[in-house]
Amino acid sequence: MPMLRQTVFAGVMVLAAAACGREPAQPFPANDLIPLTEQFTGDFALIDQHGEAVADEDFEGRLMLVYFGFTLCPDVCPGDVGVMSATLNALGEDAGKIAPVFISVDPERDTPEALADYFAFDERIIALTGTPEAAEAARAGFKVSAQKQPLPDSALAYTINHSRFFYIADRMGQPRYAVIGGIGPEALTAILRRTISEF
Repeated sequence: MPMLRQTVFAGVMVLAAAACGREPAQPFPANDLIPLTEQFTGDFALIDQHGEAVADEDFEGRLMLVYFGFTLCPDVCPGDVGVMSATLNALGEDAGKIAPVFISVDPERDTPEALADYFAFDERIIALTGTPEAAEAARAGFKVSAQKQPLPDSALAYTINHSRFFYIADRMGQPRYAVIGGIGPEALTAILRRTISEF
Protein backbone atom coordinates (compact mmCIF):
# COMPACT_ATOMS: atom_id res chain seq x y z
CA MET A 1 0.00 0.00 0.00
CA PRO A 2 1.54 3.39 -0.93
CA MET A 3 2.57 5.47 2.05
CA LEU A 4 -0.02 8.19 1.34
CA ARG A 5 -2.85 5.64 1.21
CA GLN A 6 -1.56 4.01 4.40
CA THR A 7 -1.64 7.37 6.13
CA VAL A 8 -5.11 8.24 4.87
CA PHE A 9 -6.54 4.85 5.82
CA ALA A 10 -4.90 4.99 9.26
CA GLY A 11 -6.55 8.35 9.83
CA VAL A 12 -9.92 7.02 8.80
CA MET A 13 -9.49 4.02 11.10
CA VAL A 14 -8.95 6.40 14.03
CA LEU A 15 -12.16 8.25 13.15
CA ALA A 16 -14.07 4.99 12.85
CA ALA A 17 -12.88 3.43 16.10
CA ALA A 18 -16.02 3.76 18.20
CA ALA A 19 -16.73 2.72 21.72
CA CYS A 20 -20.22 1.30 21.66
CA GLY A 21 -22.44 4.06 22.89
CA ARG A 22 -20.30 6.83 21.33
CA GLU A 23 -20.39 8.20 17.80
CA PRO A 24 -17.15 8.91 15.89
CA ALA A 25 -15.69 12.26 16.85
CA GLN A 26 -15.93 13.69 13.32
CA PRO A 27 -18.34 13.20 10.42
CA PHE A 28 -17.29 11.24 7.35
CA PRO A 29 -18.84 11.49 3.88
CA ALA A 30 -21.19 8.52 4.02
CA ASN A 31 -21.41 8.00 0.26
CA ASP A 32 -17.66 7.54 -0.16
CA LEU A 33 -15.99 4.14 -0.43
CA ILE A 34 -12.55 3.42 0.99
CA PRO A 35 -10.73 1.13 -1.47
CA LEU A 36 -8.89 -1.74 0.22
CA THR A 37 -5.73 -3.50 -0.88
CA GLU A 38 -4.92 -7.20 -0.93
CA GLN A 39 -3.46 -6.80 2.56
CA PHE A 40 -7.09 -7.30 3.60
CA THR A 41 -7.57 -11.04 3.17
CA GLY A 42 -11.10 -11.45 4.52
CA ASP A 43 -10.28 -14.95 5.80
CA PHE A 44 -12.34 -16.45 8.62
CA ALA A 45 -13.38 -19.84 9.99
CA LEU A 46 -16.10 -19.46 12.62
CA ILE A 47 -19.41 -20.86 13.89
CA ASP A 48 -22.82 -19.44 13.05
CA GLN A 49 -25.84 -18.90 15.27
CA HIS A 50 -27.00 -22.45 14.52
CA GLY A 51 -23.71 -24.00 15.68
CA GLU A 52 -22.55 -24.76 12.13
CA ALA A 53 -18.99 -24.19 10.92
CA VAL A 54 -18.79 -21.32 8.42
CA ALA A 55 -15.80 -20.03 6.44
CA ASP A 56 -15.37 -17.18 3.99
CA GLU A 57 -15.15 -19.69 1.12
CA ASP A 58 -18.77 -20.68 1.77
CA PHE A 59 -19.95 -17.39 0.27
CA GLU A 60 -18.11 -17.54 -3.04
CA GLY A 61 -20.40 -16.33 -5.80
CA ARG A 62 -22.02 -13.65 -3.63
CA LEU A 63 -20.79 -10.32 -2.40
CA MET A 64 -20.27 -10.19 1.35
CA LEU A 65 -21.40 -7.29 3.51
CA VAL A 66 -19.46 -7.79 6.74
CA TYR A 67 -19.88 -5.94 10.02
CA PHE A 68 -18.00 -6.51 13.30
CA GLY A 69 -19.83 -5.86 16.55
CA PHE A 70 -21.25 -7.51 19.68
CA THR A 71 -24.67 -8.19 21.09
CA LEU A 72 -24.23 -6.28 24.37
CA CYS A 73 -23.32 -3.05 22.58
CA PRO A 74 -25.92 -0.52 23.79
CA ASP A 75 -26.68 1.46 20.63
CA VAL A 76 -23.96 1.75 17.96
CA CYS A 77 -24.02 -1.88 16.84
CA PRO A 78 -27.82 -2.22 17.00
CA GLY A 79 -28.15 0.85 14.81
CA ASP A 80 -25.76 -0.50 12.20
CA VAL A 81 -27.34 -3.96 12.32
CA GLY A 82 -30.70 -2.30 11.73
CA VAL A 83 -29.19 -0.59 8.69
CA MET A 84 -28.06 -3.99 7.39
CA SER A 85 -31.58 -5.35 7.71
CA ALA A 86 -33.21 -2.30 6.14
CA THR A 87 -30.70 -2.41 3.28
CA LEU A 88 -31.57 -6.03 2.54
CA ASN A 89 -35.23 -5.01 2.38
CA ALA A 90 -34.44 -2.13 0.05
CA LEU A 91 -32.37 -4.32 -2.28
CA GLY A 92 -35.37 -6.50 -3.07
CA GLU A 93 -34.41 -9.34 -5.40
CA ASP A 94 -30.79 -8.17 -5.39
CA ALA A 95 -30.56 -9.09 -1.68
CA GLY A 96 -29.95 -12.68 -2.77
CA LYS A 97 -26.66 -11.56 -4.32
CA ILE A 98 -25.41 -10.41 -0.90
CA ALA A 99 -24.24 -12.47 2.07
CA PRO A 100 -24.87 -10.23 5.13
CA VAL A 101 -22.37 -11.30 7.79
CA PHE A 102 -22.03 -10.15 11.42
CA ILE A 103 -18.83 -11.22 13.19
CA SER A 104 -18.69 -10.90 16.96
CA VAL A 105 -15.79 -9.09 18.61
CA ASP A 106 -16.94 -10.56 21.95
CA PRO A 107 -16.84 -14.34 21.41
CA GLU A 108 -16.64 -15.02 25.14
CA ARG A 109 -20.21 -13.77 25.63
CA ASP A 110 -21.60 -14.07 22.10
CA THR A 111 -22.32 -17.78 22.00
CA PRO A 112 -24.30 -19.25 19.08
CA GLU A 113 -27.36 -19.21 21.35
CA ALA A 114 -26.89 -15.52 22.20
CA LEU A 115 -26.50 -14.69 18.51
CA ALA A 116 -29.59 -16.71 17.59
CA ASP A 117 -31.66 -14.76 20.12
CA TYR A 118 -30.23 -11.41 19.02
CA PHE A 119 -30.77 -11.99 15.30
CA ALA A 120 -34.17 -13.66 15.56
CA PHE A 121 -35.64 -10.47 14.07
CA ASP A 122 -33.86 -11.09 10.73
CA GLU A 123 -32.68 -14.60 9.96
CA ARG A 124 -31.09 -13.44 6.71
CA ILE A 125 -28.13 -12.08 8.68
CA ILE A 126 -25.43 -14.70 9.22
CA ALA A 127 -24.07 -14.16 12.73
CA LEU A 128 -20.68 -15.65 13.52
CA THR A 129 -18.63 -16.33 16.62
CA GLY A 130 -15.96 -18.82 17.65
CA THR A 131 -13.00 -19.27 19.92
CA PRO A 132 -11.14 -16.11 20.93
CA GLU A 133 -8.31 -17.22 18.65
CA ALA A 134 -10.63 -17.74 15.66
CA ALA A 135 -12.33 -14.40 16.28
CA GLU A 136 -8.95 -12.67 16.48
CA ALA A 137 -7.91 -14.27 13.18
CA ALA A 138 -11.12 -13.04 11.55
CA ARG A 139 -10.45 -9.50 12.76
CA ALA A 140 -6.92 -9.72 11.39
CA GLY A 141 -8.27 -10.63 7.95
CA PHE A 142 -10.21 -7.34 7.89
CA LYS A 143 -7.70 -5.37 9.99
CA VAL A 144 -10.34 -4.70 12.64
CA SER A 145 -9.26 -3.37 16.01
CA ALA A 146 -11.11 -4.38 19.18
CA GLN A 147 -10.10 -3.80 22.79
CA LYS A 148 -11.89 -4.52 26.03
CA GLN A 149 -12.63 -1.53 28.23
CA PRO A 150 -13.35 -2.38 31.88
CA LEU A 151 -16.59 -1.13 33.39
CA PRO A 152 -15.91 -1.57 37.11
CA ASP A 153 -19.27 -0.16 38.21
CA SER A 154 -21.34 -2.17 35.76
CA ALA A 155 -22.74 -5.69 35.88
CA LEU A 156 -21.45 -6.08 32.31
CA ALA A 157 -17.84 -5.90 33.61
CA TYR A 158 -16.54 -4.59 30.28
CA THR A 159 -17.47 -3.13 26.93
CA ILE A 160 -15.48 -3.34 23.71
CA ASN A 161 -14.13 -0.46 21.66
CA HIS A 162 -13.89 -1.57 18.05
CA SER A 163 -13.59 -0.38 14.47
CA ARG A 164 -16.89 0.65 12.97
CA PHE A 165 -17.04 -0.23 9.28
CA PHE A 166 -19.14 -2.13 6.82
CA TYR A 167 -16.80 -4.19 4.63
CA ILE A 168 -17.76 -5.20 1.11
CA ALA A 169 -16.02 -8.26 -0.33
CA ASP A 170 -16.25 -9.41 -3.94
CA ARG A 171 -17.60 -12.77 -5.13
CA MET A 172 -14.27 -14.44 -4.35
CA GLY A 173 -14.27 -13.15 -0.78
CA GLN A 174 -11.65 -10.45 -1.32
CA PRO A 175 -12.46 -7.29 0.68
CA ARG A 176 -12.76 -4.40 -1.78
CA TYR A 177 -14.25 -1.50 0.13
CA ALA A 178 -14.89 -0.21 3.62
CA VAL A 179 -17.79 2.10 4.42
CA ILE A 180 -17.93 4.00 7.70
CA GLY A 181 -20.56 2.81 10.17
CA GLY A 182 -23.44 5.19 10.74
CA ILE A 183 -24.36 5.30 7.05
CA GLY A 184 -28.08 5.16 6.32
CA PRO A 185 -29.81 2.30 4.47
CA GLU A 186 -30.52 4.40 1.37
CA ALA A 187 -26.84 5.25 0.87
CA LEU A 188 -25.68 1.71 1.68
CA THR A 189 -28.24 0.27 -0.75
CA ALA A 190 -26.93 2.55 -3.50
CA ILE A 191 -23.34 1.50 -2.77
CA LEU A 192 -24.23 -2.19 -2.88
CA ARG A 193 -26.12 -1.80 -6.15
CA ARG A 194 -23.01 -0.19 -7.64
CA THR A 195 -20.71 -2.91 -6.35
CA ILE A 196 -23.06 -5.70 -7.53
CA SER A 197 -22.67 -4.38 -11.06
CA GLU A 198 -18.91 -3.82 -10.58
CA PHE A 199 -18.06 -7.28 -9.27
